[in-house]
Amino acid sequence: MRHWILFFHLLSVIVWMGGSIYVEALMAAAGRGGDETALMTVFRKVGATNRRLFNLAGVAAIVFGFWLVGISSHIGFEEPWIGAGILLAAIAVVVDLFYATPRVDRVERALNDPESGNDVVPGLMRQVTMASHVRTGLLFVAMVFMVFKF
Repeated sequence: MRHWILFFHLLSVIVWMGGSIYVEALMAAAGRGGDETALMTVFRKVGATNRRLFNLAGVAAIVFGFWLVGISSHIGFEEPWIGAGILLAAIAVVVDLFYATPRVDRVERALNDPESGNDVVPGLMRQVTMASHVRTGLLFVAMVFMVFKF
């Protein structure tokens, strides 16, 4: 059973971390091109993916991580690397769920409503992009703690 829990924990972390890095690369490439329409298209696709996949993967990584520690006889929550990983992953989930996702939703509503002014969209997109940078950084630091067991 432990191996399956570990497998799903690692799978969810891989999806979350790998997806975050991939999104960073997509947004950087779209932003460098100077084409605002292309950037908006990528942003909308990334926002939908974030809502559906990354939020779920983040929560799953934390749940399976707790489960692993709970059934393990040789590690516990008092380990500094466990505490750091949980804390950083939880902050990343909170940033996604309560900061980035609502802003992505506001961008979607503004773009779908032709009567609303789209002057807030670039600012919201910058906020979401910054939140994505924060999430990726937090996940990288959490991964370092978990791999090297500081």
